[in-house]
Amino acid sequence: MSTSTPTCACEPCDCSITADAAIEKDGKLFCSQPCADGHAGGDQCCTSCECC
Repeated sequence: MSTSTPTCACEPCDCSITADAAIEKDGKLFCSQPCADGHAGGDQCCTSCECC
């Protein structure tokens, strides 16, 4: 049986979500707090993603 790794619910972000770093907000999973907050402060979610 194969399992897929979910991706961040932040629209432009395609980062994979790991169980130890997942942030849940409004029933959606995000890869980081900045993504969950909609990049409100202009913060980047990680160094490998160009979503912000």
